[in-house]
Amino acid sequence: MAALTYLTLPIDPAEGFPQAFRLALADRSYRLRLYANVAEDLLRDAPDGVLDLPVDGGFLVLSVAREEPAGLTTILLRKLAPGVEYHAAELALTFPTMRLHPRNLNGAGSFGSQVVGGVALR
Repeated sequence: MAALTYLTLPIDPAEGFPQAFRLALADRSYRLRLYANVAEDLLRDAPDGVLDLPVDGGFLVLSVAREEPAGLTTILLRKLAPGVEYHAAELALTFPTMRLHPRNLNGAGSFGSQVVGGVALR
């Protein structure tokens, strides 16, 4: 089986979370949404201000919907972990880096958050 070639997703952590964007790939369109679920005590106690996700009480969630003539069809809704390849119908997705600064929860700005994701056709 050949290795997949991943394209970088247009995630901009400085825009904050939740975050959504549209993606066109191979004559299909998708809507991706990322949001963070983080316990309050983690936000207060983040050692250097940035959380490496996932941790106990904190994670990112990805929702992928495919645009179809009848409307949107959700093809994936998952908590994310680094090193995992997620399958969403004809897509493969991976998120090797998930670092979140608490100020990027419902807020925009460059605070050191870094979220890197990739997408490939299966």
